[in-house]
Amino acid sequence: MLDELPVVSHVDAESVDEAVSWLTRYGERAVPLAGGTDLLGLMKDGIGGPRMPMPEVLVNIKTIPELARLDMSPAGRLRIGATVTLSDLERDALVTEVYPALAAAAASVATTQIRAVGTVGGNLCQRPWCWYFRHPRFECFKRGGRQCFAIPGNNRTYFGVLGRGICVMTHPSDLAPALVALDARVTIAGPDGVREVALERFFEGPRSVKETVLSPNEIVTWVDVLRPVATTRSIFLKHRIRGSWDFALVSVAAAVTVGDGDCVDARIVLGGVAPYPFRAPAAEAQLRGRGLTSDTIEHATDAVLAAARPLSMNGYKIDVTRALMRRALAGLADGRAVIQ
Repeated sequence: MLDELPVVSHVDAESVDEAVSWLTRYGERAVPLAGGTDLLGLMKDGIGGPRMPMPEVLVNIKTIPELARLDMSPAGRLRIGATVTLSDLERDALVTEVYPALAAAAASVATTQIRAVGTVGGNLCQRPWCWYFRHPRFECFKRGGRQCFAIPGNNRTYFGVLGRGICVMTHPSDLAPALVALDARVTIAGPDGVREVALERFFEGPRSVKETVLSPNEIVTWVDVLRPVATTRSIFLKHRIRGSWDFALVSVAAAVTVGDGDCVDARIVLGGVAPYPFRAPAAEAQLRGRGLTSDTIEHATDAVLAAARPLSMNGYKIDVTRALMRRALAGLADGRAVIQ
């Protein structure tokens, strides 16, 4: 590993329009910079390839004041700027009171020091934590090669059992499963204006080189989350090797709305098991219209894991996912996660 940055140009954008202008001008040679906790590490290690050119221009978006805002909009949506830090998100009184799954997800990321620098937008857009992808001598599929080295190689930890394809990485974001469970939407700015996308559709499948719908000249500006109804409960649980810093081996984010003792609606999203935040509609269908009993929870867990296909070394993830889903749904059933 090189452990030093290559020579790059750096510009401080004063507005979203200026940032988009710089990114459009330089195309794939330019990338947005916020906390830099992932991007700068990749650059220091010289991680590039035919499909992943080394950046030559860093466009700093932390100098755009509006993107650091975190507040409730007049429309009743929580608006999270792309450069809001993870530590600010986890400590915000409104987030901890109304969106407990989101606060828990933010608090679970990495270490105190990284959360003080890392941003919401960066956490959603970070690259895979696959050691073949992050080693300069392995030109894997995402970097322009013809294969995924993890399939025949060491695939014990940060690799998938669901939604697999030519690439078996797992998406590393902790915020993403919680935000998808809360039905968040992301605002994207580019040269053609602004567009809004459901966060669930923001992430692409295993054949995607870049993992998201972002074009090289687009940036995430806002994440919006509706205020949940009074009977909505949410929870986020994460299992990892170490108690700090580590990425999820498995995570579960769930939001359920209850009425008359039954589950009226449910959104369940898994992290650490697929190339994208894996929503589990089969499990959700098992919950709707039923009470959150142990039998219902078991049926919901079975429904999502029926499609699991482990690799040679990560079959244990199925058991971990089962245990974590049981624990999360049981927590919602007995009201431990009732916030609103």
